[in-house]
Amino acid sequence: MPVKKQILSNNITLITQPVLNSRVTTFGFYFSVGSRFENEGEHGISHFTEHMLFKGTASKSNREISLVFDRMGGIFNAFTERENVGVYCTVPSESMENYKVALDTLCDLTENCTFPPEEMEKERGVVQSEILAVLDDPDDSAMDEVASCVWPNQKLSLAITGTSDDVNSITREQMLGWYKKYFTEGELVVIVCGRIDEEFLVETLQALSTHRPALEFFRHSHFSEKALWNVEKRILKARFSQTQIFCMYPLSSLLSFEEYISLLIFNSAAGETMSSRLFSSLREQSGLCYSVGSFYTTYENAGLWSAYAVCEKSNAAQVYRRLSDEISGFLENQISDEEIEISKERLCGSEILGETRTAFLMQRLWNFYSMGFPLCGTEKILAGIRSAEKRDIIEFIAKLLNEEKKASLVYGPSLSSRQKKEILCQKK
Repeated sequence: MPVKKQILSNNITLITQPVLNSRVTTFGFYFSVGSRFENEGEHGISHFTEHMLFKGTASKSNREISLVFDRMGGIFNAFTERENVGVYCTVPSESMENYKVALDTLCDLTENCTFPPEEMEKERGVVQSEILAVLDDPDDSAMDEVASCVWPNQKLSLAITGTSDDVNSITREQMLGWYKKYFTEGELVVIVCGRIDEEFLVETLQALSTHRPALEFFRHSHFSEKALWNVEKRILKARFSQTQIFCMYPLSSLLSFEEYISLLIFNSAAGETMSSRLFSSLREQSGLCYSVGSFYTTYENAGLWSAYAVCEKSNAAQVYRRLSDEISGFLENQISDEEIEISKERLCGSEILGETRTAFLMQRLWNFYSMGFPLCGTEKILAGIRSAEKRDIIEFIAKLLNEEKKASLVYGPSLSSRQKKEILCQKK
């Protein structure tokens, strides 16, 4: 059924996608705030506030909030990223009572949280434990270092959780002000997919406080500073047993929908699947590593595409060379007809499978909204993938893989002088 976008009288942006005969509803509340909004003395406050949303409102205790979703077998969670905080749930809505209770609870969290002092002190310890867990996790730690490598000394590279010292300094008064500014009165986009009672949905959301109008992300930005890309080969010691290697290229945040489709096809062919070039070359043919692939991420005025591999320390220089060679191969040999066909069919299959999951539909709508794309359904997306032309994909790849803008990060146990020299002296 068609996707609908409307701006409510209190400036909340509401996006809905009804699913015929669905017995499930997914609600997503997206607030425009995150670590990139934070200044000195505020680092980690968005993430800490997200934790505290669950700790009680004027009408519900933290346990009562949990029981709302546990009793109906629903999924309820939240996350903090660099530019947004999301609170979401998926509930069985065959009984519209579940639908109404879930929506009422999310609205309650949006403007009635009380931040009990005793709960805040307990959760402060939980957040500090999470910070330590991130430091102990090779993947999470590496992603923070990736951001620091390509956007050094910029807000975009700040750790989402902040440091233990940052979290320890946040006061309840600070958090109350942050909550009011960015959650109760800030920009709010609500996305609902599945079984929908639109009349009740609109009526309930319009009863909330007036919010700031949401920016159209693809035309404006919350951030006046440019995200300056850093071209560097960085070798960084870490206390983990394996070496993580990243080869990174800047990705425009102003992609057209057609360029986005080219990105999806290229990323699939490069490293997202078991038949991809990176997986086939570095793992299946060479046995150089267990984990290898590619990914991309976009922000309001920045983005990156990266190939990566995780290997033993002794293979670091060889893996870096092979990773670089395979990426360059897309410029020298270009993407083949077979790779394009495989990628297209895989992407179409994923979209068709995702159509059965309301959480997938919600996330897709948020991605499209935040990137300024048409809020379309599955059929139009499938048509866009299937109609992508090889020449456009090749042109996109050539523009993306600009070797003069390539940045690299080798992150892991200490390498020998010979290994460092091999990596640093490689031209690619």
